[in-house]
Amino acid sequence: MNIEKLFKKVEDFFCLDEEVQEQKEEKKEKLKNSLVKKINSLKKKIKHSESSDEKKEFKKQLGVLKDFLKKLDE
Repeated sequence: MNIEKLFKKVEDFFCLDEEVQEQKEEKKEKLKNSLVKKINSLKKKIKHSESSDEKKEFKKQLGVLKDFLKKLDE
């Protein structure tokens, strides 16, 4: 899944009421799994990237994804 789609899904999930979020537990687990996969993918990209500008961009995305994952765990 590309990062734009993933951000959109996270945004849609956090826009739901907390009561609705609890009912969507399966959706939450799928979202967590997608975030973990994308985080791991970005870590590999950072490690193999030679461009410092590209690394900065990946690190920004990584930080946002980690924040989303942390919020889902709360």
